[in-house]
Amino acid sequence: MSNTQRPNDSILINITEDVLRATDVLTQKGPVKQVRGDSDLFRWVRSQAYRDLIAYINNTSLALQGRRLTESFPVSEEMQRLCDMFDDLERPLAKHTDTSASSKVSVSYLAWLRHMFQIVLRQLAGAVSGEKCMHIHELGEYLRRSFGNATTLEFGPGNELMFLFFLCGLFRADILRARDTVAAALMLFYRYIHLVRRLIAIYNLPISRNPRCAIEDYFFVPYLWGAAQLCLDAPFSPPQCDQPKAIESYRHDYMMVNLIENLPEKSGPLSHNAFQLWCILSAPTWPEVYRGLERCYINHILSSFHTVENAIFWELMSFDMAPAEGLLHRPSMGQRERRVSGVIQQEEGPVRPYSSLGLFTSLHELQKTSEEETDDDDMGDRLVMLHPTTEVAAGLEDLETGERLSDTSTSNTSAETRFFMGKDD
Repeated sequence: MSNTQRPNDSILINITEDVLRATDVLTQKGPVKQVRGDSDLFRWVRSQAYRDLIAYINNTSLALQGRRLTESFPVSEEMQRLCDMFDDLERPLAKHTDTSASSKVSVSYLAWLRHMFQIVLRQLAGAVSGEKCMHIHELGEYLRRSFGNATTLEFGPGNELMFLFFLCGLFRADILRARDTVAAALMLFYRYIHLVRRLIAIYNLPISRNPRCAIEDYFFVPYLWGAAQLCLDAPFSPPQCDQPKAIESYRHDYMMVNLIENLPEKSGPLSHNAFQLWCILSAPTWPEVYRGLERCYINHILSSFHTVENAIFWELMSFDMAPAEGLLHRPSMGQRERRVSGVIQQEEGPVRPYSSLGLFTSLHELQKTSEEETDDDDMGDRLVMLHPTTEVAAGLEDLETGERLSDTSTSNTSAETRFFMGKDD
């Protein structure tokens, strides 16, 4: 490893790591699709983007416990402007709603998508203060892909994933801070759900179905965060969700109630319309419901090629391999004070901020950042990470380290990848 020392300067620059990384930042070519085949799923679950996404979802879940949609929570100016941006995205729907004939539905939807593509970067730049505009283009690319597929005219988990990349990227770019964690889920994400529901209703968009998903709906993460809300101080139990009169007064307080009332093709009891969801809601406590939904999301959605085949990766949400580390724990839902290892404290925000080592960074800051990263990369106490197992034959070579993965199955060559999480404390 070569080092260069400037005259009269005690700061050492690590040529093989820091400078090359800074060069990569400036020479990047833009967002790239990285998951082109089933084999890329192994790289996906080892990527920094995957780790940051899991950290963001789980730490947000902790922050949402006991929170209602109707209660007061901190709303920063940046958050308010981002929410207002959705009004500008929703307003053109009035111009593009000529659906008098079914053949015109796709034309109207594509017209709205074109309009959205044209204005979203400008609207996003207007919502973010000038000194924080470095990542506007990247965030805009995630947002553009959050409203459905222009080719198949469908909406599915891949589009929801891109909006989660957008939310996570806002925190990674330091546009949103720790105080915005609750508002990002209960305000901004909820505003996104409302707009997508309107798109689905107006343009009759079909669900891009994942046959392994337990919920027959366009979304999944709202159910996860909806269960998180109810993990503390819940006014009703999970089985009562199949009793409309028992929960109807809470439709404005909890995402879960609103989601159940708006299930597609709901025309009877929950057990008839969403059997697998009904089975999950038969658990006696909300932390158990959260755990079941969490397993479903990790095992059947995030691990599916169908979900990530159109995902793009760039700087904030990087496909680079994350530092190797051991198995971490789930967040302990339903506990007021306890914070488990692997979950960062809320004053630090729901996900670790992005740290750029561009050429604009001074040599002193370069060394300081490098030292800080050495400490911060001990994320066994910060991030929630999943340990992968696969259904592919034993002895598959690890893509990066050459180490071998093992599995008890030697005959099943399923394209999907399964994951398990650490034991609960």
